[in-house]
Amino acid sequence: MTFSTRMTRSQLFVVAGLIFAVAIFRILRATWLPELPNFSPVMALAFCGGLFLPGVFAWLLPMAAILVSDMGLALAHGYPVFGSWQIVSLLCLAVAVGAGRWLARRETFGLGAFVGLLLASSVGFYLVANAGAWLVEPIYPRTVAGFIQAQTTGLPGFPPSWMFLRNAWISDLLFGGMILGVRSLARRSDVEFAQPLNVEVGNHPRPTAGVQKA
Repeated sequence: MTFSTRMTRSQLFVVAGLIFAVAIFRILRATWLPELPNFSPVMALAFCGGLFLPGVFAWLLPMAAILVSDMGLALAHGYPVFGSWQIVSLLCLAVAVGAGRWLARRETFGLGAFVGLLLASSVGFYLVANAGAWLVEPIYPRTVAGFIQAQTTGLPGFPPSWMFLRNAWISDLLFGGMILGVRSLARRSDVEFAQPLNVEVGNHPRPTAGVQKA
């Protein structure tokens, strides 16, 4: 199965709207489903934004959506809106957007490339974020064993770190697949609408002029 990277203006609006809708979901999920830690499709937002949005919008829209949802989460849970952790987060998001931009340079891409790059972005974010926690949290010993603890079991009294990776993978695949699927449906609708209509003139069918879309 392959997908085209070409998009019409209506498809761009659909993808941009989905990105902001998923960003709002991040805030609602933290309020309604706190038992699902890190069920937050951050990498799906960044990667799909880089893949489907054009030019500077590929960077600005997903970054803005994620930052707005970060501020909403901070206000809802009472922790600082801005912190040093955001620098690490923004760097990982930029890498995910870059991966999407790299895939967007192709005329078409396969489902395997989409899933592989999306999951790789999730793993990279997970490893970097937990490495940062290992460096700044005094409870972690500054040893190889402490680094492994940060990447697997995490801190006592909190869900194990591997659960965060599992939930991130599920949410990224779920919402990344949703964005890809809705975008494909929008493209199919545009293509069908743009097809010429055959009109019978006498005994000879003639196509009417249709509006062709890229």
